[in-house]
Amino acid sequence: MARFSAVVQHLVRQAASGAMVLVAAGLGSTAVTAAEWPQYEVNSQIRLCPLASHDFAYDTSYLKNFNVLVQGKDGWLFRSEAELPEQYGPTEEGLRHFERFARYLKETAGTELVLVYQPTKGLVHPNKLSDGYKDAFSWPYARSNYLDALARFRQAGVVVPDLGPLLDEPEQDNAYYFKRDHHWTPYGARRTAELVADRIRLMPVYQSLSQQRFETRRTGVIRKDGSLQDAARRICGQAWPTQYVDEFRTELAGGTSGEGADALFGDESMPPVTLVGTSNSKGAQDYNFAGALQEFLGVEILNVAVAGGSYDGSMFEYLMSDSFQASPPKILIWEIPAYHTLDSVEFYRQVVPMVSDGCSGQKPVLQQTTAVKAGTNEVLYNGGGQFLELPSNEYLVELQFSDPAVKEVDAFIWYVFGRKDRVDLEYGERVETTGRFMFELPAGQSWNDELFMSLDLELEQEQVSDGLTVTAKVCRRQDQ
Repeated sequence: MARFSAVVQHLVRQAASGAMVLVAAGLGSTAVTAAEWPQYEVNSQIRLCPLASHDFAYDTSYLKNFNVLVQGKDGWLFRSEAELPEQYGPTEEGLRHFERFARYLKETAGTELVLVYQPTKGLVHPNKLSDGYKDAFSWPYARSNYLDALARFRQAGVVVPDLGPLLDEPEQDNAYYFKRDHHWTPYGARRTAELVADRIRLMPVYQSLSQQRFETRRTGVIRKDGSLQDAARRICGQAWPTQYVDEFRTELAGGTSGEGADALFGDESMPPVTLVGTSNSKGAQDYNFAGALQEFLGVEILNVAVAGGSYDGSMFEYLMSDSFQASPPKILIWEIPAYHTLDSVEFYRQVVPMVSDGCSGQKPVLQQTTAVKAGTNEVLYNGGGQFLELPSNEYLVELQFSDPAVKEVDAFIWYVFGRKDRVDLEYGERVETTGRFMFELPAGQSWNDELFMSLDLELEQEQVSDGLTVTAKVCRRQDQ
């Protein structure tokens, strides 16, 4: 058996060099094989250890992303919380905020939002769940709720491509997801791009875009040691086999790389379509989602997705960039895994003012630059003999730290009659920002009569550099 494994490893190395592609179903390799090469089937009997089924085993911030690993068939692994949920999409309140953001984006920037709400691993590959787990995950119920979420997003006036066909396609050699990783495969990215392009081509704004021809070609092999198998290794000490799939690149016909759009970030001549999203769209390994979109749409795409930025990181980074503010796209494609509900009110309180660049272009009603330290700092006070009547629903706050490395701060807003609001502001470590934050003061029937009094900021020691200052402003909201 050891000698046979060595032979398989030698053939896999040949595959990675482009000489051939091996099919080893038990090892997780994808079936893309030249006709003259033999196929090998190796059955892996590795199973999760009992410890992996307990919540307490996921005791680090990294492992919490995998709570709880579930053993599937044929060497597949799932995450119960992220990949096997049965409910999808926002509450009615979250949907109202989502609709407000999309509408404001179109009215202010002339940008139409396209939501790519990627189905979960359990929705697409329920046949890979073990027979014992199928009772715990109701695929018909989850499928119905996922399709309902797509419909509710559309009711909010947003273009939402129908990814429902992905749930009903027959099992084939090219899987939509990697066996033991949370990303889609290049096949999954391409199949999604095809469905997304079908919907975008129906948009009136698409008809006005100039067309180009893009070509996609196979360039090699992706070696995937999956994130789920890494979590299993840390908990169980088990080694899992590597999965290999074909790698693709898309180029402008004639040999110019279609990925040149990335280099245009900050240039005045920007592509008419921008892609924001997660590591599915732009990560350490390129699954060619943006490239496939370019091929199917015939339009150059600016890819500003951020790996490790969650659903919001690349959106924050892009909307606050000079690129968006100077030249907003006609179409903004937002790729999000469906385990994100898009329910966070704090997200919308930040992202809406970002569309119109916060306090830029207007004179603040309050402004103060203050030295800050670790702990709680009062940075704004509406008083001192010059009290201004500032109803909460009419204003926003903007913060600019002297150190662009500040990425996390808690804001406490105090009101005249003692009421208090809190906003947790945080950008992911991989999200590039300039130390700038902004958020709306709370609105709604219970808040509209509340008058702003002061603003406190709380920072952890690791966020505070020597001589750190913050300029805090209050200015009028522009979305009213």
